[in-house]
Amino acid sequence: MGPINRVVSLDQFRGFCVAGMFVVNFLGPITATHRLLKHNNSHFSLADMIMPSFILICGFSYRMTFIKRSASQSSSEVKRRYLWRSLGLILLSLMFFGLGGKLASYSDLSVASLAKMLTELIKANLWEVLAIIGACQIVLLPFISLPAKHRVATLVAFSVGHVILSGWFNWNFVYGLPNGLDELLGTTGKRAWDGGFFGLLSWSTIMLLGTLLPDLTAKINTNRNTVVALLMVGMLLMLLGYSLSCLTRLYDKPIETPTASSEPVTTEGPKDQFDSLVWPNWNQAQGRSWLSLLAEPPLVPPPGKDIREPNYWAMDKRIVSQSFVFFSGGLAVLLYGLFVAACDIGGLAISAFTTFGQNPLAAYLIHHVVEKNLYAIFPKDSSGLWAAVGVVASISVTYLFVRFLEVRGLFLRL
Repeated sequence: MGPINRVVSLDQFRGFCVAGMFVVNFLGPITATHRLLKHNNSHFSLADMIMPSFILICGFSYRMTFIKRSASQSSSEVKRRYLWRSLGLILLSLMFFGLGGKLASYSDLSVASLAKMLTELIKANLWEVLAIIGACQIVLLPFISLPAKHRVATLVAFSVGHVILSGWFNWNFVYGLPNGLDELLGTTGKRAWDGGFFGLLSWSTIMLLGTLLPDLTAKINTNRNTVVALLMVGMLLMLLGYSLSCLTRLYDKPIETPTASSEPVTTEGPKDQFDSLVWPNWNQAQGRSWLSLLAEPPLVPPPGKDIREPNYWAMDKRIVSQSFVFFSGGLAVLLYGLFVAACDIGGLAISAFTTFGQNPLAAYLIHHVVEKNLYAIFPKDSSGLWAAVGVVASISVTYLFVRFLEVRGLFLRL
């Protein structure tokens, strides 16, 4: 049987996120793709809004279904089911995307080679989006049934914890720079993506934001007031994220202007080394106007390394910095508010979003197979127009398969 009693805006927004993944994933390797549709490690792009939005809406569903099931089952039973479901997602991700490496021959099989593969898997190779969602659900199991104020406190603790860990070792750990943990694990030089193992704190923060949305909307008696509340919360979170990103200006390098004397004159900021790429040197703010301390707006690349030292406070998806967490989480909340307005008030429902939104796991797995095969005729050096044709083809073929499942009442759930 198909799903019943669906929240239209929730399905539509989930479907939008899934379709957005298809676009970003297909265009990512294509050279002609505009930078706004590619991920990067220095600023927020349009591509960067998709994964946080999907994880946020997973948090929304997680909280709603947990509370609903707890009404007829014991809390421990519901948690046990979610634990197995989450472990299933991690295993599915592992089997679908691989171990991130392989032995060249049977003669290479040893305890040392397997240990190295395992440590690199845990550090970096495991963390595709399905595994991240599964792991975040496990991380949040002790907190998912708590009152909203306790989940807010947990959110703050996770956020602060990620900053502390990054200042201690995690920045170097993610970027493959020298650090004690890599030396202990034997993974020196191995870079991570999407935060690696400790990035789960940041992704769990975004999922926690999602768990708070049912609490927010349950207290509001009309969809119009819900929209206003979501838009306001979204904008406040985006402002918080942008404000945190302004700390990146404390890593501006001094501009030296040559004079008639042999000594250069520093025109902006003291000239000293940056002792930490996470803990800013507040002396860098001295003598500067407030305008000079504003970061570039989202979607605008920062200056190069010769002008600003790369640092934690940029909207960085590789390490999943807190500026990225709150700006992308806020944007996701704002976008969901627009979907409530368009769908729950305006009655809009896009068929493809409905199909993808009600069967997202099947859609996600199918699209990877479709994408892999279509690359045979859409190589990396494709023109922009040909790449656009590939995106349309990828989404269309995926839609046909997922729609086939929908018509027959087949929905992939874990």
